[in-house]
Amino acid sequence: MEKLFSIYWFVLPLIFILFYIYQFIGRKKTTFRKPRRGVDRSQTYPRQYPCGWYRICDSDEIAKPGQVKHAYALGREMVAFRSDDEHHRAYVLDAFCIHMGANLAFGGKVMPGTNCIQCPFHLWQFNGENGHCMKVPYVDGKIPEKAKMQTYSCVERYGMIMIWYHPLNESPHYDAVYIDELHSDQFQYRGAYHYPNIHMHLQEFAENAADFQHFQPLHGQMLIPWTQTCVPCVYVHHQASLEFSTDKPYIAYFYDTAMLKIFGKTYESTKANASITFYGPGGITVFRFDLEIGRIYLFHTHTPTDYTELDVEFRAYVETKIPRLLHWYVIGNWIAQWRRDISVWENKVFRRAPFLVKNDGPVLKMRRWYSQFYLSKEELENIMGPLDW
Repeated sequence: MEKLFSIYWFVLPLIFILFYIYQFIGRKKTTFRKPRRGVDRSQTYPRQYPCGWYRICDSDEIAKPGQVKHAYALGREMVAFRSDDEHHRAYVLDAFCIHMGANLAFGGKVMPGTNCIQCPFHLWQFNGENGHCMKVPYVDGKIPEKAKMQTYSCVERYGMIMIWYHPLNESPHYDAVYIDELHSDQFQYRGAYHYPNIHMHLQEFAENAADFQHFQPLHGQMLIPWTQTCVPCVYVHHQASLEFSTDKPYIAYFYDTAMLKIFGKTYESTKANASITFYGPGGITVFRFDLEIGRIYLFHTHTPTDYTELDVEFRAYVETKIPRLLHWYVIGNWIAQWRRDISVWENKVFRRAPFLVKNDGPVLKMRRWYSQFYLSKEELENIMGPLDW
């Protein structure tokens, strides 16, 4: 333990000094220009959204009973709202009214004391639980059963509102993420970090975990947390592995053991074990950092807004005994390393038959596992008509 702190308290002051140099002296304005494209990258990727759970918004975005929020995800416009009844539950529906197409997220109103949202155009009311139309103000008698909005199975945990997506509207194939120890007083929420409009396909993040040979080239140098500035003479040695759950086929595990190498010497005392659990195709993933003095959970969520565009969020839950400076360092370094991949993800194409060599990592095994979250071509043609791919 003493060795661990001696190394951390050597590295952390150096990190702070370099961070402030970066902030106030070394940072330059950069003009980013969108590269000219001869290839539509999005056409090389699967043209569907994987079935699974996705973060649609944060709980505090509809914190009060009756609050309404517009959301755009999975190629669809949705409305999220919190009921005004005694349960104060979150619900998510398709945004466009079945009647005349008004968007319920703009001017829609949650009816007092109910879990119903009212359309602003003709005042039709829809139940958040099942989507049924409960009231048409100018119609007496029974409302047709088919007067129903598309609803999404919705779970609220860890400050997130998550929905289940399936293109055929099948009910959830498995439960949303649940971590027992996060429901104790041992952990506390320590912030969320948002990265909207990342121009990549969701599958790339999963394949990244199987691509062992990219870790040293992209992630082998220590960075100043939250920046892309390298720390001189400080490197990171990675040992990565990947496993697939046998009893829960929708779960995969990525493990990484990292140690610092300073001035050419590797320090065992800096060893940190990180694991990533994929709960489905990567819409919700959980990073777990096991340090000698405690544990950090970092939710890493990806919400597709288009086939090659994601809204990304990190949410941190940290054992209370871990100093804030240390969690700032660990999470900031991890996110900085994640950002190193973005320039590759945003400019690459998807090779359906990659030319792999020995020791590349289990990329094809990951693809076989990942295929369970897509509909087959035959299933897609049943709902979309003939496909040209």
